[in-house]
Amino acid sequence: MGVITISMDGQSEKMLRNMARAKYGDKKDALSKTIVNALMMQENKLEQATERLKKRMFETTPVQSKKK
Repeated sequence: MGVITISMDGQSEKMLRNMARAKYGDKKDALSKTIVNALMMQENKLEQATERLKKRMFETTPVQSKKK
């Protein structure tokens, strides 16, 4: 397990602590779990976006020619 030290503004820290407390209560690892959960959600969104892009890349769209 790695250890990361970060700095953030007071408003962001308060928001993070409130989110952690709301989801995990006063558990010792609530902040870590909140951050890991947010990272996993972001990774999932990226994977879904990538899959949508791949699907669109291989979809065939009929092209209409312009008649003069």
